[in-house]
Amino acid sequence: MAQKQLSEMTEDELKKNVKLMTIAVTVIIVSIIIMLISTVYTYTKKGFTATAILPFAFLPIAIINFMNLKKIKAELDSRK
Repeated sequence: MAQKQLSEMTEDELKKNVKLMTIAVTVIIVSIIIMLISTVYTYTKKGFTATAILPFAFLPIAIINFMNLKKIKAELDSRK
């Protein structure tokens, strides 16, 4: 199923997407912070492991979702 363009969505759909994206971005950022703390701890105990790459792999996902959240908020503001 293709995603609707922001200009085609109703205000209610946009507000629902803002709530969903805010939760998603928050969860991803908290996960990245936990992974970073875990990576530092593991690095001090065992040295470098493959899991040290995970926080940096999730960072682009958080950035993309944050940018999409800003676009949705801008669309909502433009309708007021």
